[in-house]
Amino acid sequence: MLDVIYLIVITMTKNTTPLLSNLPIKELTSETDFLNILDKGTLIKDFLIGSQGNLKDIKMYALYGDWGSGKSSLMKYLEKELRGEFNTFFFEAWEFEKDENLAMSLLEFIAYRSKDAEEDLYQDILKYGGRILRGLAKSIKIDFKPVGVNLAPLVDELTQAEELSFYEAMKQFKTEFRRLEDYITRGEKPKYNIVFIDDLDRCEPEQVLNLMSAIKLFFTYGEKTLFFCGIDKQAVEAAVKTKYRDVVKSSEYLEKIFDISFTMPKHKDVQKLINHYFEETVYNYKAGKFSNPINQMVHSFFDALEIKNPRKIKKVLNKYQILREFVKIKASDQYLTPNIDMKNEQTANIFETILVLYLITLHEFYIEEFDNFLNFDKIKAVVSKIEGSKSTVSVEINNAIGRNYSETALNTIDFRQTSEMNKFNICLFPTNVTGVQENALGMRGSNNITVDGVKIDYLFYKLINNSDPEILLEEASNMSMHSIKELIKNLL
Repeated sequence: MLDVIYLIVITMTKNTTPLLSNLPIKELTSETDFLNILDKGTLIKDFLIGSQGNLKDIKMYALYGDWGSGKSSLMKYLEKELRGEFNTFFFEAWEFEKDENLAMSLLEFIAYRSKDAEEDLYQDILKYGGRILRGLAKSIKIDFKPVGVNLAPLVDELTQAEELSFYEAMKQFKTEFRRLEDYITRGEKPKYNIVFIDDLDRCEPEQVLNLMSAIKLFFTYGEKTLFFCGIDKQAVEAAVKTKYRDVVKSSEYLEKIFDISFTMPKHKDVQKLINHYFEETVYNYKAGKFSNPINQMVHSFFDALEIKNPRKIKKVLNKYQILREFVKIKASDQYLTPNIDMKNEQTANIFETILVLYLITLHEFYIEEFDNFLNFDKIKAVVSKIEGSKSTVSVEINNAIGRNYSETALNTIDFRQTSEMNKFNICLFPTNVTGVQENALGMRGSNNITVDGVKIDYLFYKLINNSDPEILLEEASNMSMHSIKELIKNLL
């Protein structure tokens, strides 16, 4: 199977839909702005340029956003757009996470970027910086009382170990950091610096808290440098709660660290991202015509399954594109392949397209649900526990399980027969059902079952069960649901 994937890669043509990387977008333009973040980027850029005169008072900025929300792409865009107005630095914290002290790594990073400075300046900034940062991770304690910051544990430890007092080291660090700022901004260079700090949500929580505390306490001694951090707010709040429990409120912690914060736009609409993979094609069938084009139906699929994270969607669609290339390669070999949308004029089957997307999603993010798909022993065990298991509907479910359609060619299923629809629907039945009523397996029967928590298998069952059965399997292939699952499992 690895040979097949390799063949797919080397045979991709210029006409192939390119896979989208999970790396930050290097050149964010209206064409590559799949997450609609350019407007937010422009707003932040204009604000920062206009706020240069306030740098002495406002130095800490946060960009809040969930994992996969596009923080890195937006920060890369800002770094590029602000060159000329600022001396820009981009510190990818995750690359330095193995270091014992992220704060020291940041200082070394800034100093190294300015390594053409006088040797004594380079050495002094590291000397005094190391002096006050070395014991920070294990000694510092944030106190949210009016007195501000309690440095006593750090002072005691370092003063005992060094001849130079802690406060003398802080004074020298302040002097050397400002000397470094002056050197970076010398001559015709921009008069202010901005340090972007990314990938914090990929670091250990303790490291993140120590780095942010160090920046707030020591790096803001400067007068020409601001720090702009990409933050997964929920992750940091969880870390604060773990470290400080109820002594410090997580929201107050972030408010005390950052002077100004921005929030990534909510991705209520990922249609532009989906349009990269699916065109606005409306399928015409013998039984009728879908009113919505395929790109909108794919959007409805992710929406129905409550999957809104762009990075997750991108990963699923990349795998779907690989499967498209596999179908292209195997089509001439009379190989059994699903009739999925190929982004061409060929009429595809809606259910197989959606089923493939669903199985890829399960395989990537919900492996237990993937294993349970078409697991009739699991479904039977669940149904047998339901009160009234001898009722007509329960007997009907057990009969459907006994004559399941998991290995039946999809193009042979006839929804005009109630028994056929029942057997088809039992293949998609959720595995956490707690109650069933009459017509639980019929058209729109999802309204007649109760479940223990709304999980993705129930959402998918509800989506398919409420679709038009007349054209759901129009233009279906001779593959079965089981064979499609095995294809996803072995190929992707």
